[in-house]
Amino acid sequence: MAHNRHSVVPVPRTDPTLGRRVRQNEPVESDVLRPLRDTVDAAVAGDRAAFARAARNAVAQAILAAALAPGADPGRPEHEPPAQEVRDLLGPDVGDALTELYRGGDDWTSRAIDLLEPLNALAHAG
Repeated sequence: MAHNRHSVVPVPRTDPTLGRRVRQNEPVESDVLRPLRDTVDAAVAGDRAAFARAARNAVAQAILAAALAPGADPGRPEHEPPAQEVRDLLGPDVGDALTELYRGGDDWTSRAIDLLEPLNALAHAG
């Protein structure tokens, strides 16, 4: 049996686990509502169906992102949503629900799922 006469010397910065600890039950830092917030921020008065369609798609995307990254945090919005513009476009019920979803909060995924059908109806009513 051959003996290794060379000592093993670790090469700095080649071990991906050095200096990094896995924290098992901590929330994933990810803003799964970012695409929704970007869509809402770009609300354009006058095109109700197009905005409802874009919002519906962004809501669906946020739901899927949350499903693929359990424990992902929706993050805090950088600013308040354009509530009046959204309300004017979608009506008070759907508009208020969408701006509330924009803010995130507890149980946002259930609220997002509930919002898909009314947004879809508005998207097709165009």
